[in-house]
Amino acid sequence: MTKEIVTHTILKANGLQLEEVEDCIVQEIPLTVHYNGEEIATLLCSPSQTEELTLGFLLNEGFIQTPNDVYELRQDPADHLVWIEGKPCLLQKELMSKRFVSACCGKSRASFCFANDALMVKPLVSTYRISLEEAYKYAGFLQYHLPLFQATGGVHSGGVGHQGEVILTSYDIGRHNVFDKLNGSAFRSGLQLENHVIFFSGRVSSEILLKVAKMKVPILIARGAPTDMALSQAAALNITVIGFAREQRLNIYTCPERIIV
Repeated sequence: MTKEIVTHTILKANGLQLEEVEDCIVQEIPLTVHYNGEEIATLLCSPSQTEELTLGFLLNEGFIQTPNDVYELRQDPADHLVWIEGKPCLLQKELMSKRFVSACCGKSRASFCFANDALMVKPLVSTYRISLEEAYKYAGFLQYHLPLFQATGGVHSGGVGHQGEVILTSYDIGRHNVFDKLNGSAFRSGLQLENHVIFFSGRVSSEILLKVAKMKVPILIARGAPTDMALSQAAALNITVIGFAREQRLNIYTCPERIIV
């Protein structure tokens, strides 16, 4: 079983009184990913779902596109190493960190992304809709099904939903990793995400929005706030963004036609 929590002796203050207690701390590991013998990246992450995280990361960066692109996956859990042998990648590794200022598909103000993102994302063509009640259900799931967060306060979490049912879940210290794990899990199970919802415990930055666009998910529900750049991209890419989602309240920022009242 993966060890996800460690304990530390700390001093807890209550007013002017100090008490020595044992506190639960979430574990963080450096996961180094190799693709076809080349070191691609080191991901700082939680120690669960590391294979799914690796697959989702490679999907979102354009190294792989279908299950047939992956020939072999090997791990060294002790040293936090993972090796993927797969289809030769046409995208250059350097594009992963090359800054690119796009016109956001020509529909909105210029916005920051990376060169790989500009090559991979396109406006979604989706008529998928959900009820407001279904949106509240996903928001409630985040509120009441976060045991590791309740124990440590140190992770983000998310899930994939369809017709009111929660299909996949993930959590991680890194908010980006949550989306890579969900994408990797869907990839492994052969699940197509076009007519699904992603719900998430954190805020929505432009980087998070681009992850959703690469996954081709039309609706994102978050407990946190969106940034203006994320909303600019969401409008251009035809993605519905919902923020400040709680059990019976939420804000719909873009593409409201997908929410049925």
